[in-house]
Amino acid sequence: MKYRITSADRRPLPGSYATQQRRLGFSEDDASRPFAHYFRSEVRPIQAHVRDALTCGQAPAECGYEIDDAVTRLSAPGYHQMETGWTRTDRGTLVVSCRTDMPDVTAEMWDWWFGWHSTDSARYKLWHPGAHLFTALAEDRSGDRALSARQRYINNVSYVDEYIGTSLSRLAIRFIDPSQAGFSERTGVTHICARVGTSDLPVSAGWLVHQVRPTDHGSEMRSRFFLGHAEILPVPASSVSKPLSARILTSAVARMTLPPAVAAIGRYRTRDQFGRDLLLHCATEMNHLAGFLPDLYAEFRCAP
Repeated sequence: MKYRITSADRRPLPGSYATQQRRLGFSEDDASRPFAHYFRSEVRPIQAHVRDALTCGQAPAECGYEIDDAVTRLSAPGYHQMETGWTRTDRGTLVVSCRTDMPDVTAEMWDWWFGWHSTDSARYKLWHPGAHLFTALAEDRSGDRALSARQRYINNVSYVDEYIGTSLSRLAIRFIDPSQAGFSERTGVTHICARVGTSDLPVSAGWLVHQVRPTDHGSEMRSRFFLGHAEILPVPASSVSKPLSARILTSAVARMTLPPAVAAIGRYRTRDQFGRDLLLHCATEMNHLAGFLPDLYAEFRCAP
């Protein structure tokens, strides 16, 4: 799958990226926010099948597949051999899967969430107060009430700082239209798709897909991460936090000579332990938010 640069990619880093203080948990000022009654100091326990997967350890390589197979695999009925777990394919891709059961939650709620939370770090912390630090969007579209929830985040870049395991990750998550990936519209189903990289440099090293589909009691999210094959993106130096390094990486000579080295670094930074850490992180944040998402959505769905 090939990522296509958007207008949001060409924008400078949001001003808050350099000025906003990072801290875990909620500040005294956050207590006055209208959604403060949803703040939790502790996250919900992970679901039992996730604990089982973490106990079993890394799955065999044949349990994984590549991003180019994601549409076919996720569009089929039923479940995969590895619905929850992590592995490394024969091509070196680190694949992480996580299924989250979500009673009373709908796909529409998740599209709303991705369109609502990314402008505000306090909203972002609702999701995982023990790991989330900061978020900002390249294009803040929250003031345009003519836009749907999906139009606020698709073809936009979400800059987030969060802990995955004990490591601080500074990420640039570039959301794409699911149809661009090859997914068809289906009633009651949504796909959140993105190219995942770093906010420090114009480099991406992964893809994510969150499929939300209905069940008898609500819905389930089937998350998939495909990590390790890095590429240099032709974005302006002002859109990353290390502009000098960005200029070097995106120069004509570097784009011809550096890709093998960048790909090797991408594989190194997505070691097997990162797969386990990412599974725990995803299972925690999705299950935690799903516990109060229906009430949050009912109360704030019309809020900018």
